[in-house]
Amino acid sequence: MDARLDDYIGLRIARYRDVGRLTQRELADAVGVSREHLSRVENGRKAVTDRRMLYAFATALGVSVTDLTGQPAPPRSQDDLVMYSAVPALRGALDDDPEDDSRITASMLAAEVDRAMAARMACDYHTLAALLPGLVMDARRLADEDGDSGRVGLELFVRAAVCASLTIKPFGHIDLATRLGERARIAAVQLGSPASLAAADFALAQTALASGTVGGRRRSLAAATRAADQIGDVGGDEALSWYGMLHLQAALSAATLGRVDEAAAHHSEATAVAARVSADPWRMEVTPANVGVWRVAIALESGEPDRAPQYARAVDRTGLRTRQRLAHLHIACGRGWYQAGKPDKAVRQFLAADTVAPSELRSRPSVREIVGQMVRDARRRGGPELRKLALRVGVDPLDPDLDAGVV
Repeated sequence: MDARLDDYIGLRIARYRDVGRLTQRELADAVGVSREHLSRVENGRKAVTDRRMLYAFATALGVSVTDLTGQPAPPRSQDDLVMYSAVPALRGALDDDPEDDSRITASMLAAEVDRAMAARMACDYHTLAALLPGLVMDARRLADEDGDSGRVGLELFVRAAVCASLTIKPFGHIDLATRLGERARIAAVQLGSPASLAAADFALAQTALASGTVGGRRRSLAAATRAADQIGDVGGDEALSWYGMLHLQAALSAATLGRVDEAAAHHSEATAVAARVSADPWRMEVTPANVGVWRVAIALESGEPDRAPQYARAVDRTGLRTRQRLAHLHIACGRGWYQAGKPDKAVRQFLAADTVAPSELRSRPSVREIVGQMVRDARRRGGPELRKLALRVGVDPLDPDLDAGVV
């Protein structure tokens, strides 16, 4: 595509400010920055890379974070397109009557749900788009049966719905991700399974955080903390895995609220739990290495970007089992290097993420925001690595306000 796009956050901030009839001074005061800072943001001379600042702008303007990031974005790659096309099918899978003539058995359905969960961690969006709508529908159908079959169906529905929620949330489909989490929670309560309930609460805490509002961040922290307390640090790997994941989510949520000590306490609890988990039945990778990846992200949200690369270096990358977690490590490290004033190192980290999981890199608005800003700052003098990265994420290396199309 060669059409001009609103592809940086500052431009959208300026447009929503105009709609709200706010002066730059009024908006700057509401957010807590200088008018000169806001002017640089709106004119494309300063990227919005701090999530707390993004939240502050969204709250002051009365819009959602996805309004400012431009999500859900038009598809720019084949992976984007397959996930974009899967969204209506997922809505139908939640709302339409289940098909009575489905011949998939409970054991077949369980295997396919596990395949979908593995595909999510492998960033295999083609497989996810093909599987998830049918799995949600088939699990609903099985859950309607009596006896043990119905209980199996409820459990598989929770797994499929949580997997779907976590898959589509990064693409900006927050409303559908929330609905999937809510339906999963209803099924988990009906099932009476602590692990299933914890999984649904984790998905809902993630979508609440993604909303970007102060209330959403507080709901995320409260939901994750409450769910962790409910499941406790006892039981087998299934329960312990969710106990650890909920504390990681609580740590990230606390960090976005500026509660640094609280974030550190939650992360410390997750670290202790990860050392005790041996199996991974929900494929969430509760390992010491992955807890280290979350530590990098928490540092960014805590306003300590200079520590993010330091924490990234401490992660045992051989202990990361999946493409998704390795890509997230590179992306978080890249964000940290950029915020610490080391754009060349940021470029290399983003290119490393592109090598691991290209679709994961392209789906992140924060990456496009940073890359667009680096191209603007380079003023057509960027090196070959920056030009390559710009093309990979869909930013024109000569004009960041033009979409470079699909590479």
